[in-house]
Amino acid sequence: MSGMPKAKLKSEILNFLDKRKVLVLCTCSNNIPRATPMDFYTEKDSFNIYVGPAPGRKVKNIENNPIVSIGIYTPLSEGKIQGMQITASGKERIIFLKEGDEEFEKAQKIVRGKRKLLLKIIPEKIELLDYDFIKEGYSRLQVLEL
Repeated sequence: MSGMPKAKLKSEILNFLDKRKVLVLCTCSNNIPRATPMDFYTEKDSFNIYVGPAPGRKVKNIENNPIVSIGIYTPLSEGKIQGMQITASGKERIIFLKEGDEEFEKAQKIVRGKRKLLLKIIPEKIELLDYDFIKEGYSRLQVLEL
């Protein structure tokens, strides 16, 4: 079992993201983790993820500790074992956008509903687990470092 070609993996990741609408955003502060289910949006042909966070603990956690982990999965009721883990860290990859910021208007066009605050997440590592990959001769877990 092996890694799939990078172009195919990128295509599989984009396809997976395109079919999903909800993620679990995990943040941590003072060793207290917080997992928040949220709607998410992606830019076309990009791995960048956008969410519209309501003010609260997750926002404070990210401000104090700019490291996030994101989980996205296919419900087991669909008969597939598929899941994605995305990791990003640092203020250059986890970016809060407010009205007046250069990228805010562009991001607001991607995210449905009027928001006061948007969060852009630029992944550094994407792990895609899909048991169907085995049928194609690849390992079930594929990793893309960005």
